[in-house]
Amino acid sequence: MFLSKRNGYYYIWYTDDHGRRQKVSTRCTTRGDALKALARFNELTRKKPHVVTFTQFVADFLDYAKTTYSRATVELYKRTFRFLLGRLSDLPLRQISPRDIDQFKAWRASTVGPVTVNIELRSLKSAFNTALRWELIPRNPCTGVSKLAVPQQAPVYLSPEEFQTLFAALNEEWMKAIVLFAVLTGLRQGEILNLRWTDVDMKRRVVLIQSNPNFKTKLGRRRVVPLSEAAMRVLEGRPGEHSEGLIFTLNSAPILPSWAQHLFKRAVRRGGLDDRLHFHSLRHTFASWLVQGGATLYEVQRLLGHSSPKVTEIYSHLQPEQLHGTVNRIELHLD
Repeated sequence: MFLSKRNGYYYIWYTDDHGRRQKVSTRCTTRGDALKALARFNELTRKKPHVVTFTQFVADFLDYAKTTYSRATVELYKRTFRFLLGRLSDLPLRQISPRDIDQFKAWRASTVGPVTVNIELRSLKSAFNTALRWELIPRNPCTGVSKLAVPQQAPVYLSPEEFQTLFAALNEEWMKAIVLFAVLTGLRQGEILNLRWTDVDMKRRVVLIQSNPNFKTKLGRRRVVPLSEAAMRVLEGRPGEHSEGLIFTLNSAPILPSWAQHLFKRAVRRGGLDDRLHFHSLRHTFASWLVQGGATLYEVQRLLGHSSPKVTEIYSHLQPEQLHGTVNRIELHLD
């Protein structure tokens, strides 16, 4: 809502309940009188709640999300909104209740796994928190809605022998370089495919993982990752060293994540490996090998960039022998 002057009179510009921009004359010729008229108009409109439908909120939220979150996160929001809209129709945003969210949860649980349902519930809660901050709703309908129980499962990872099988099943040299760099650094696929030479300090042997105009890191965080000698050799073998472009490309063009995922899955099946393996399993493999080699969970957390130690605990089952020193502190000398 703002003022503009035209033909000697001030006008109030505002957005109506249907999202259309409108104007109304203040009948005032001086800015002081126009500001008083604006205050009165604002008071009148504030008494009447602005009705925003779910689809209107979704459109505004996605515009906001595109400037705040990664492309993958925006796509997740889009899918989740589409599923919820299919269940609710286009209700006023204020009318969506915890019961609606519980029914959505039950419906989704009948078709997808609990992890997927919980991710969607987390996305909805985050979106409605934004609506709450924008003062569009009096409370978040996701508050109090419980997550589904998820059986604890160890992450799927490759043994060194299985990695050799996978590597041999890859035909493309550029894909081999990506896979090898992934298992040596633990970087996410998006972080690798968007890594630029300007992010690499060859002297210090580190890479800086950070957002850029075409890529947003998880939660927008920056972190510095040390490189092993083997990872350094992968970079030294890439063309265009010390230029400003992407490190990993295909015919000098950016690599589509979906294509890299497809080639990885094809190699998994060609090598007769566990079909549950996917590109992210290389990150699990990196962490698992470190833990099995004696690295602490704290060290692994730092290298992976986990925001909480709880996330890294999924690898704790790989180092039970490190607890022997702890339990052996209890000594009993019985007669």
